Amino acid sequence: MATEYELTLSDYLSIMRRRAFYLTGIFVVVLAIAVVAAIAIPPTYRATGTIMVESPQVSDGVVPTSIRNSLDERINVIKQRVMTRDGLLQIIKKYNLFKESTATRTTTELIDKMRSRIVVETLSSNDAVHTNQQGLPTIAFTISFDDQHPEIALQVDKDLVNLFLDWNIKLRREGAAETTEFLSQESSKLKDEVDRLEEKIRAYKKHNSENLPEQLNLREAMLARAENDLYAVDRDIRSGNEELRSLEAELAAAKHGMSDDPSQTLPALKAEYTKLSAIYTESHPDLRALKRKIDALEQGSSTADAKNASNNVTSLAVFKLQAKVDAVNARLDSLSQQKKMLREKIGENEHAMELTPSVAQGLEVLVRDRDSAQQKFDELRNKKMNAQIAQNLESENRSERFTLLEPPILPEKPYKPNRMQIFAIGFLLAIASAVGAVMFLESIDKRIYGVEAFTHVLGYRPLVVIPFLQTEEERARKERINIRTIIVSIWPGLKSKWHSIFSTS
Repeated sequence: MATEYELTLSDYLSIMRRRAFYLTGIFVVVLAIAVVAAIAIPPTYRATGTIMVESPQVSDGVVPTSIRNSLDERINVIKQRVMTRDGLLQIIKKYNLFKESTATRTTTELIDKMRSRIVVETLSSNDAVHTNQQGLPTIAFTISFDDQHPEIALQVDKDLVNLFLDWNIKLRREGAAETTEFLSQESSKLKDEVDRLEEKIRAYKKHNSENLPEQLNLREAMLARAENDLYAVDRDIRSGNEELRSLEAELAAAKHGMSDDPSQTLPALKAEYTKLSAIYTESHPDLRALKRKIDALEQGSSTADAKNASNNVTSLAVFKLQAKVDAVNARLDSLSQQKKMLREKIGENEHAMELTPSVAQGLEVLVRDRDSAQQKFDELRNKKMNAQIAQNLESENRSERFTLLEPPILPEKPYKPNRMQIFAIGFLLAIASAVGAVMFLESIDKRIYGVEAFTHVLGYRPLVVIPFLQTEEERARKERINIRTIIVSIWPGLKSKWHSIFSTS
């Protein structure tokens, strides 16, 4: 089995000589296209302005952390406000941008094209090269605009930078004012809720004033005292009942004349008379009665007089005993009323103590709701104070702010295209295209070239090699065919490339 023939250096040189026309033609054509493209593409100038984000002028302890929003988020919001349809249309009309495309493109396409020329890039703190007055690294971002005319690029970029600065102040002030207003409304609602719960708690305490948890110890002390008082009253009632029974027995005996009261003897009567005379006058009935008794006992009066004196003594004893009985009965009635009142008081205290747990549970729910609302109110009040501080800082321009660090300047050289890079790429592409075309032609050519290839095919070396003798007519016809082939092969690509170049310009 014959092995695959490997091309040598002489074969490659032979191919280059044989295909020199194609190599040179395709290389020149592709390189020419690259040169034309590098020259024909219109220059684009970029004007750039740098905005620095300055830290607040007041200390960190004063500035609320709630007003420090994400810088990237804020820049994106401002970017969306600046790049609105109406705003970009005003800039397009102001500087008469895209005047060559106004008739062929819609307004939406012009807006999209305008947006594609605006570039906003942020710089992180690691990338920042400028510092503020305190020496701390700051964060900045750039705003760029691309245009074919450097003056227009500069003017448009100035307008964009001013719009970013104005919108930053406007949005921050509006945001601070809206935040303050919202927090004020919410805190007012919560204050009304707290007041409502406070009034509800007061009404609940007033309605259950006898069963509140704080009165439980007092109720227990009152219950113990009432029970002790009830025990003392019962004891007094028992003593009064015993005394009443004794007095009733004495009264019954006195009514039947069986009194052996030693107090009715002459010495006792005289002593009682002396005692009462110090209190009453001689005309007092008791003193006159005692006087008659003493006289009767001293003079030994008649039997009738003695009998009358005895009856008088008996009546006086009955009267005294009856008075004592009445006093004991009155005291027992008072003790009975007191006992009834003490039992009612004990019942009231026991009932109040039974209701205290349920009242305490209801009060706990109300207090918990009030405390929760109060906590939310305190939090909103603190946030409201922070928002008011933020609003004051924004109004006085003392918070975090945007400062124009580097204003846009007139670009001196084009931002793009990089013509040398296009030329270098075209050069490499021309070489690759020429080599690729030659390789393609060799791959489809089935003829045998060179002695070595012929020897490899036949298996032996030829004795003599006679070169091909080409006439002038054949050479001219071949050149015409090659030229037509090259033109036909590269004309569609060249036409489309040329059209794209001039349409862009």
